[in-house]
Amino acid sequence: MLSGGITHSPRLGQQADPVDAHGTGRIVKFQQTYYVLDQEFRVLWVGGEWDEFALSNGGAGARANEVLSTSLMTYIADEPTRDAMSALVSAVLDMQQPLRLDYRCDSMTMMRRFQLTVQPMRDGRVLVVHDLRDAESFPQPLVPWQHDPDVADEKCSFCQAVRFGNGQWTPVMLLAEPHPARVAFCVCPDCQGRIDEAIAALRGKRAPRRTLANGFGPVGQNG
Repeated sequence: MLSGGITHSPRLGQQADPVDAHGTGRIVKFQQTYYVLDQEFRVLWVGGEWDEFALSNGGAGARANEVLSTSLMTYIADEPTRDAMSALVSAVLDMQQPLRLDYRCDSMTMMRRFQLTVQPMRDGRVLVVHDLRDAESFPQPLVPWQHDPDVADEKCSFCQAVRFGNGQWTPVMLLAEPHPARVAFCVCPDCQGRIDEAIAALRGKRAPRRTLANGFGPVGQNG
């Protein structure tokens, strides 16, 4: 999620949306980005629509040739998301089994649902794949937001829910006030629970006790 979600860092901004030209708001292009990491989280190889994604966000400095041999953690804005990604990759390396987890990475105009797959490879490497599985337009565009670690309002990098100050976590579709322009990215308690369960199930060699992937429900029911 180079991520402000998991793959899409706040440093790169919100990605342009692959929707049709007829105003239906449905996705017409299923995008995929992927990269190979070593045990030090260095990016060894990237593929899919990586450069298209970078350029669509004005991120010429994040094109494939620029990120190779740099640390993935450089592109994740907040410590909780860095810790989550580190724990997921470490579990896959330790158990030599793949792990899948659904997450959200919205733009200002679209709700976008992704699936993260972390797949073990030889020599202590992992393949990380981000598949765009579904997307649809918000009824009204959201206020553009930026990461600011010093503000009180928070945004979950996995489900995109927002918390104003010490209030309740609320899905963006259900916000009673405009989306804050500045947010501190973090991982909400519910998503941290999903991450912990994914890792516990993998390490315990058992099925997860809750839906972790392919569980996208109706709008507003999954963050």
